[in-house]
Amino acid sequence: MSKKAAEPEKPENHERWIVSYADMLTLLFALFVVLYATSDANPNKLKIVKTSIDNAFSVDIKTGDAGASAIFDSGGSGLTEGIDQVKSQDLVALSQTLGTFARQNGLGSSIQVRSDTTSITISLQDNLLFDSGSADLKPGSQAVLDAVALALKGLPNIIRVEGHTDNVPVNNPDFATNWELSAARASRVLRVLVDSGNLKESQLFLAGYADTRPIADNATPEGRSLNRRADIVIEYPTQEDLQRSLAAPGSR
Repeated sequence: MSKKAAEPEKPENHERWIVSYADMLTLLFALFVVLYATSDANPNKLKIVKTSIDNAFSVDIKTGDAGASAIFDSGGSGLTEGIDQVKSQDLVALSQTLGTFARQNGLGSSIQVRSDTTSITISLQDNLLFDSGSADLKPGSQAVLDAVALALKGLPNIIRVEGHTDNVPVNNPDFATNWELSAARASRVLRVLVDSGNLKESQLFLAGYADTRPIADNATPEGRSLNRRADIVIEYPTQEDLQRSLAAPGSR
């Protein structure tokens, strides 16, 4: 009886180690991210880290000679792109919420939301909040600030409340110059956001800029009206801020 020929031995797959190695690296990466995130209780940083991790794992898989490989291509995403994504999402949400409030209450363009590379600004024309030369809130202004506080609720960012005036000298015994008037108005808005809006004191600070930061021409009544405003500026960290934070002792 003839014996059945032995089947040839299958060639060994020499790339199987890559899968285990990649799994180990992924677990180590997750461990270091968790250690980094929990080393600092700053909620803004945690939110940015979460978004960056989501972006990092939403990637394509490179293909090698032996098929799929567990080597990832991040596409250049990082903390800075994570911040930009968070800021874009916040800008859309704030614009929709406050735009709806303005339309429902017939406020026209008295509430504006704009952004730049490092912040989002909610700009409130002063006729919504104050009478000329006064730092006392007008009737009805409470509802405006309550809507703003509600829109800001849950954001972990540092928030700067700014007072701005036009270039017409103040004619009021209560305030020597527009500097004092703008600072007093910013302080009043901040107190309402904290006391009534329940925003955290540790998140907010104020600045009075008088007429030094106009957004329109003070030569016209329309321009001066735009320059008289209270700005609520939501700050976002820059790449330099992140680098300093990561390099600071105890940040890892």
